[in-house]
Amino acid sequence: MLESSRIVRYCLYGASAIVLSEIAYHSYFWLKNHMSKLSTSKEICEVIWTNELTQSCVSQHRRFTTASSSGTVSASGSPTMSELNRIVKLPSPKKSHADCSNPFCAAYNVGRLLEFIDSAKYSLDLAMYTFTSYDLAQAFNRALKRGVLIRIISDHEMAYSSGSQIIPLTKAGVPVRCNSNTMFMHHKFCIIDSPQRNDAIFKKLNKTTKRCHTRGLVLTGSLNWTMQGFGGNWENILITSNAEYVRSYAEEFERMWNAFDFDSMKPAAASATTAAASATATTVTPK
Repeated sequence: MLESSRIVRYCLYGASAIVLSEIAYHSYFWLKNHMSKLSTSKEICEVIWTNELTQSCVSQHRRFTTASSSGTVSASGSPTMSELNRIVKLPSPKKSHADCSNPFCAAYNVGRLLEFIDSAKYSLDLAMYTFTSYDLAQAFNRALKRGVLIRIISDHEMAYSSGSQIIPLTKAGVPVRCNSNTMFMHHKFCIIDSPQRNDAIFKKLNKTTKRCHTRGLVLTGSLNWTMQGFGGNWENILITSNAEYVRSYAEEFERMWNAFDFDSMKPAAASATTAAASATATTVTPK
């Protein structure tokens, strides 16, 4: 009888240990997921401004030594950043104000956008009227190499304009669609890792986003991604992770993407990964 009660007691101890270990195990993962959600739930809300003060720090960022008092030609024959009171060459992008106290600094403004684009994990959707910024185009190329699925919508005329980065990105394998009517595709916004887009990507790849707590971002405003936009105009860019705004922009981008289904620019050498981002469509060769 004593031996029997001892066995029962040991069995209870063992069962209790198993139950407690299961509780601890599930509690750990619940806490981990909860903390992960909290880390991505802090809303981002920033505004980037360009104005008449954007150029006030140009002298601090000069790359070349001016050879003449006119300030138009450098010792190496290259143009300086300041010419005829306007920026003709943007400074190297910076991701902090450590080297410049100007809150409207063009270098910081570009650097801040690069920081957000470089943070993209799964998707980038860009609707841009004019896109000539080499630095931002390079950020898209880096994202492409990371396996980020990129889609671009642009205006059918501005996509072929002088200095446009749309054609090089198309040749790199980014699917691009343009309008074919006389209306302007005048939007200037970028969506980074929208939950709706990521869900569609993972569904197509037969994966789950249950543990991927991505926080979508929208970059929108009046600014075209051009040197003039960043250094010579009064412009603004609103950056927000507000879920309703992200959803609304994602839905409109998806609607336009489908509406421009037969107005696609054909990638020259799209990779298998990039090709998955684009639905089957009748395409035209870039001019």
